[in-house]
Amino acid sequence: MAAAEVFSSADCGPVRLSDHPNGAWFVLCGGEAQSLQGGPYATREFVHTSIPFVGEAYAALRSAGVPMERIITIAQLDDYLRYLRSGVAEAIPDQQIPGHYYQEQLDRTSASCARWLAESEGGRADYDHADVNPATFMNVLAGKRTGPESKVVPADSDAPVFFGLYSHGDSHAAKREGGGGAGEVVPHSYHSAEWFIHFPYPAPGAEEGQNNATDMYDFVATEGQSNHRNLLYATQIRLALHALAPPSSSPTSASRKKRPVISLLNCCRSGGLLEFMRRPSAIQPDLALFLMCSSQGHRDSLVSGFWSAFFSELRDTLRRGSGSDTDMMQLFSVAERRYHRENKYEALNHLKVSRRTAESDPDPDPDPDPDPDPD
Repeated sequence: MAAAEVFSSADCGPVRLSDHPNGAWFVLCGGEAQSLQGGPYATREFVHTSIPFVGEAYAALRSAGVPMERIITIAQLDDYLRYLRSGVAEAIPDQQIPGHYYQEQLDRTSASCARWLAESEGGRADYDHADVNPATFMNVLAGKRTGPESKVVPADSDAPVFFGLYSHGDSHAAKREGGGGAGEVVPHSYHSAEWFIHFPYPAPGAEEGQNNATDMYDFVATEGQSNHRNLLYATQIRLALHALAPPSSSPTSASRKKRPVISLLNCCRSGGLLEFMRRPSAIQPDLALFLMCSSQGHRDSLVSGFWSAFFSELRDTLRRGSGSDTDMMQLFSVAERRYHRENKYEALNHLKVSRRTAESDPDPDPDPDPDPDPD
């Protein structure tokens, strides 16, 4: 049973996107497995995992009044539509699906991305084609421009940041019993495995001119994964959060509110990507973290998962403007109820699991490891 979860900084208090007078930055990222959408047209899947959902999220933000310049998109919008047009023309080598099916899929995708297409330059995402890779995501959040027109979250900003990623997710063992490549794989846990999100294209290496002083995978336990440069790891997401801390020249957290950083990771096993938030060392002194995932670390997500329910509720909340006192925990709770209403089978499983948990531990210790010195 997949259930949305949330992790937040214990000391951050209520988190609101409306707490900054100049508004928030929104980064919408649509991934996909390299084997499904990152190769020649003849090897690609007919349906794209994330493009319609990024289009849905973009439309929700714009209809809520979020300015275009505050939304950054990383997705295969033009890349995928070009593929579909080739299918319509039956120009894909060894094409097995008739062209009229590609036309229907092109029409559906264009409709779900209508506002995004109408407002984008040349029908492209801000980062499209080969730029849909893990390094682009890291650079955008860190404010590192790879070109004069690159759209990034400004490095000198302390405005709230929201980033949403929709893709496939999974995990692999980070080490084996006895060390080295031999031996048995250690059972998955935060200490013995790496969770990741798929991207269709690989991150360029440091030698390829990117803004990476060192290679972004030097500190990740990739365990010999041949396609690891197509993967964004939990370790790297944590580094991206560090990059979002306000610059040292900004007022200290003692004299201002902490910078809200909100995220939604919508992919299978996405809870594992945020498992580090259970550790006290994950707390960022200058950030109010509110990080959501669509499933637990060992569960698969539904198609659309928590994504559609959340963006529908976010749109409605933002439309109410600065007069709304809805914080992110309240918004999450409302979106979670909507998610279960629209996915009743999942809701039934959620109730069954909750009941079994309560029966197996009828009197749980509310504070199993109390702080002996709370001051």
